[in-house]
Amino acid sequence: MTLAQQIQQILDSKTFMQRDIAQQSGISAGALSAYLKGTYAGNIDNIESALNNWLASQDKKQKVFVEAPHFIDIPTAKRVFGALDMAKLLPTMVTIYGASGVGKTKASQEYKKLNKNVWMITASPARATLSTILYELALELGINDAPRRKDRLSRMITKKLSGTQGLVIIDESDHLPYDALEEIRIIQEEADVGFALIGNDKVYTRIQGGVNQAHEYARLWSRIGNNCGIKHSTKADVKAVAQAWNLDTEDKELMNTLCDIGTKAGGLRALTQYLRLAAIAAKGKETVISLDLILQAKAHMQGVN
Repeated sequence: MTLAQQIQQILDSKTFMQRDIAQQSGISAGALSAYLKGTYAGNIDNIESALNNWLASQDKKQKVFVEAPHFIDIPTAKRVFGALDMAKLLPTMVTIYGASGVGKTKASQEYKKLNKNVWMITASPARATLSTILYELALELGINDAPRRKDRLSRMITKKLSGTQGLVIIDESDHLPYDALEEIRIIQEEADVGFALIGNDKVYTRIQGGVNQAHEYARLWSRIGNNCGIKHSTKADVKAVAQAWNLDTEDKELMNTLCDIGTKAGGLRALTQYLRLAAIAAKGKETVISLDLILQAKAHMQGVN
């Protein structure tokens, strides 16, 4: 089978789109299309070298590495879904806050996939000012010619959201300053859509100051419909993760170890890293994931060996 036939076979199986292969192999979509048709007039050696390297990397990924389950329907995810449902359907503003690595972001991303008119952006140190977060939201809403002026951005966003019965999720919203949160409050009221502020404890504790009516966050606090605090992952979360990795949840020693790791703050993310590393080792040994392999992976990640 020629190289072109191998690529075409992959395309026919719908494992990858043609644009994905072009992008991942570092060649233009037009060049790949012409190569597959046999009409490419450029340097074919360069094209074939790039495609061979891409095939080799895919083969290595298949033989050596193990992908973690994309989304696991853990009980904590159901709590996040419930808070997001409330924000979208009422509509209102909610906070989802707490420890990192407990599944808040993954659950929100999955909720976006499953529901219409849900938009999700992420704040960061570089995208935390009023103008930059509005611009980020405008791009997410498909306003590609978004202006940089804050007043025009706010009006365009409000107009775009109005009547959608939608939900805007802002992850890492603990980065947002007071003026950005106030503008979000106003947009939420005028557009009559849901907003969810996701992040660490700062998301809640800062806004909670609004309990005092003299506090600057009082207007925002009074409009929060639900505060969903997630301090750590639960044993039920850990069990769901173990089941997703096809582990024996009846093995008490194994489950005690997994719970000890996974129920700490940020533990579920760490547990996933250990399981991925243990799965790679198990794959290389043509065996199943065991407690010993998990403990070895943990030691490796912690720099013990």
